[in-house]
Amino acid sequence: MLEEGRITQATANILMRSVDEAMDLVSCRPLCDWNSLQSNVHFPNYYRFLSSIRLPHKLITYFTVQRLESGCYICAAFLHAHRIARRQLHDFLGDNEIARIVIDESNAVGEEAKKFLEEVRCTFPQLLCVLKTRQVTYSVLTHLSEYVQNLRKTGLLEEKEMIQLDDALQTDLKKLKRNPPLVKMPSVGDLLDTHPLVSVLPTVVRAPLLHNTKETLKGHDTALYMEGSSATGIWIVSTGLVKWTSQRLSSMYSLNPILSHGSTLGLYEVLTGKPYICDMIADSFVRCLFIEAEKIDQLRRSDPSVEALLWQESALVVAKLLIPRVFERITTHETRLLIAKGSTMNLYTEGEDIALEHNQIGILLEGLVKAENQSNIVSPGVVLPSNIDLELLGLQPSGMNDLDYCYAANSFHVQARARLIIFEAGRLLAEANLQRSSPLLALSGEHGGLLSWPESSQESTSLSAARNQEGDSLSGKALHLGLYGSMEESTGEEVIVTIDSPSKPSLGKSPSAP
Repeated sequence: MLEEGRITQATANILMRSVDEAMDLVSCRPLCDWNSLQSNVHFPNYYRFLSSIRLPHKLITYFTVQRLESGCYICAAFLHAHRIARRQLHDFLGDNEIARIVIDESNAVGEEAKKFLEEVRCTFPQLLCVLKTRQVTYSVLTHLSEYVQNLRKTGLLEEKEMIQLDDALQTDLKKLKRNPPLVKMPSVGDLLDTHPLVSVLPTVVRAPLLHNTKETLKGHDTALYMEGSSATGIWIVSTGLVKWTSQRLSSMYSLNPILSHGSTLGLYEVLTGKPYICDMIADSFVRCLFIEAEKIDQLRRSDPSVEALLWQESALVVAKLLIPRVFERITTHETRLLIAKGSTMNLYTEGEDIALEHNQIGILLEGLVKAENQSNIVSPGVVLPSNIDLELLGLQPSGMNDLDYCYAANSFHVQARARLIIFEAGRLLAEANLQRSSPLLALSGEHGGLLSWPESSQESTSLSAARNQEGDSLSGKALHLGLYGSMEESTGEEVIVTIDSPSKPSLGKSPSAP
């Protein structure tokens, strides 16, 4: 791997030392070459200290990235070497007990390396992109040099011509080693320009918002906000993963209480004036953008269409909290599509009755309603028709009594002005099942490579159908940006994809399509 440019000399020395130490213990312990690598593979301990003092985030990121580069090289090489060793061991011994034991030990020691790479991929995807670019560039130049020398041997090139071409390749290799590509973190403006909520806002209201947005970095297990605390603002997750927990909202039905990049947290609470309804804890290192509640309130009053867009965005997270068994299986982009195109947002005045059809699911975002012969339902809550099959939503009829935010009834009486978002159950469940059975999403959790494509790399049928329905509304533009990464209209020309943000590809026109 050192000769192929996969690792540096320093990385090779660390890896070989770990092998030597494990060989000394091979007679009395299982495979343990990972043990001596752990001190070199972790997020820097000084990260929390740097984040707590007043230093530019670019400087903090620089120190962090330098430390993580070495860890990524070590983990990738470690996993690659173990895969080769397992294959060779199996070919040599075949299927027997000894081979099985050692292969199981090899798989076990690789779990921590996989976990580290996954955390880096979620937190600093630009880092893995740069490291892979270095490896690929080195490999291409090395193979070109060998190819040129083979052309000389076959007589297609004279020696003088071969030397000239090889000198040019060696010059490029030296440039790569001396000045490798550096990790460039996008600015706050770049991140907001690619977010479906902020980027589609009118310029007159977006400019002040960008000016008052604060970038912050949260370490693993650090709280963004806690349940019951005052809603001081919203958090836009740029990179990383966030985990939610709540005392009121039961997580017993949750398959994976994780919210990924692109999520807008705390918006619902800011719109309603309620305290935060759950704890939001960083499940990895998280880069996020904070906007004060006062700015969101000004934005809300600027235009009715803007307020409608804010309510739609807030429903995205609320749906995942209230009906996790369904919405956790749907990607962020698909959820936005369902909310914008597959649901209706209705307002009801005090005294009205709400009757849901048998195929509808309602989420109460604002107000107070009362089910027939039952208690009041306070927002946020779930309202269902009495004849719906609860098991389709991942709920058990016996467990409904423990959920004070979820009720099924023939009708609901509005006690105070209510805002309700209604989904068609058939479409919602079909979309969730489609996402669960998608082979691309099934592969997204694998660690065969350092990078993975974003959630929208393969579009479902519903996405394709929605292309023709997108208009000039704010929600339509937000969908376009969230799905395709750009506000440019598609033409008949060839389209190329370039990675320019941590979460989405951008679409650009090829300057000279053949």
